[in-house]
Amino acid sequence: MTGPRPRRWRNRVRGAITERWPAKITAIALAVLVSLVVQMQAPAEDWVNVRLELDVDSGYTVADTLPRVRALIAGSGRDLIELEATAPVAHIDAADAGSGVAVIAFAASDVELPAGTGARVRDVRPRVIRVHLAKSR
Repeated sequence: MTGPRPRRWRNRVRGAITERWPAKITAIALAVLVSLVVQMQAPAEDWVNVRLELDVDSGYTVADTLPRVRALIAGSGRDLIELEATAPVAHIDAADAGSGVAVIAFAASDVELPAGTGARVRDVRPRVIRVHLAKSR
């Protein structure tokens, strides 16, 4: 009498996997969606590129490409994704560049985040950059 029992057990396992599969797929999809929503609200940190806007004397122009500046941003996952789309800006004054080289020091307070962002800047790298300027003609 051991023959029929394994078949029943196999049928039950097979039925548990194959029956009502639309409901099972829906449950898995909802679980993934809830996980993503929770993850977007969780606090996170990430390095984000910062767009530099230099104010230069009228007699000078920027001679080289500007170096890349990154800021460590702390906020929700949603804030970090928004900052990837609209980069934070650092307005820098390079007016005292009589020698043709402006040495600019950065702080976290120099980085402006877009309005409505609940994130904050924790650090900036590099903290000092050199920008080569050429006289305008």
